[in-house]
Amino acid sequence: MANAVQTYSSFFQCLYDHPDMPGDRYYGAYSVFRAIDARDVDQRPTPLPRIHDFAIIWDRDHDTRIIPVIEEMLMAGLLPGVQFLGEHKGFLTIILAARTYWNIDVEAYAKRVEALTAAAGDFWSVKVGMYDHGKGNLRHGHQCDFQELIGLSEEEEHAFLFTIDTMWRLGTKEWTSVDVPEEPGAFFAPTSRYSIRRSRPR
Repeated sequence: MANAVQTYSSFFQCLYDHPDMPGDRYYGAYSVFRAIDARDVDQRPTPLPRIHDFAIIWDRDHDTRIIPVIEEMLMAGLLPGVQFLGEHKGFLTIILAARTYWNIDVEAYAKRVEALTAAAGDFWSVKVGMYDHGKGNLRHGHQCDFQELIGLSEEEEHAFLFTIDTMWRLGTKEWTSVDVPEEPGAFFAPTSRYSIRRSRPR
């Protein structure tokens, strides 16, 4: 029987919870979440809702006060484009998709999120970085700036986040309705990480 996934919010769903940190390492725990928002990866309004998957990287104290801050971000239209978030010692670190990073006013974005950290009953400074999962980028690190989100070496940090992203295909996806026919040969074609549809019943 599968373990129950913790409920963190009534605004978005926890898809996966990995609370245990191996050995004495400071980081390692993370949770993957899914939210619905009618905005695209550039945070522009869309006619239909989009699905947005992102991950929280927890430090040792597993401070769930980050959840109401993310709820505020969702309701303010600031969550699309977010790939990873984490809070550590009074800093909220947000890693955006590189495309989002270059298409918004990052300074204004950070200031707005800083104001929203009041939802945690505290004030957190905000650091914003970016992530590009392009082919071969695990080696090159092009358009990747993790702002020391995990506190590991640059290579370890990239490998850890890349693994989570590869497993869960984080980011913003368009929903394809069940009444839209699948393209011929779609069963054998590689799945797009930018679209999602309901799995067929077996």
